Amino acid sequence: MGSSSGDNPQIPHRGDADRLRPTNTGRYLDILAFAGRGLWTLTLAGIRPFAFWGAVLLPLVYLPSLYGVGTGQDTALFVELAVWHVASIVLGHGHTPFWSR
Repeated sequence: MGSSSGDNPQIPHRGDADRLRPTNTGRYLDILAFAGRGLWTLTLAGIRPFAFWGAVLLPLVYLPSLYGVGTGQDTALFVELAVWHVASIVLGHGHTPFWSR
């Protein structure tokens, strides 16, 4: 009833060569990319309705800046509104309002 050395497999010995082997960074990069895509999806889902409605309503703010209402920096204000409008269009592009579903 004794056990022989053939019954128990040998535990591999970890040598110096195993410690120097590089890790599989591709696996970690895949996990990081997957987490980043998930975070971007959640963030975009929260921002998209506001960006959509911003793209719809921001042109109404152009009118006072075009007619010179406000401070003396109307050109800078107009350019800033145009940049915000383009960003709203890009981010709100995929939004579907609830009455269109």
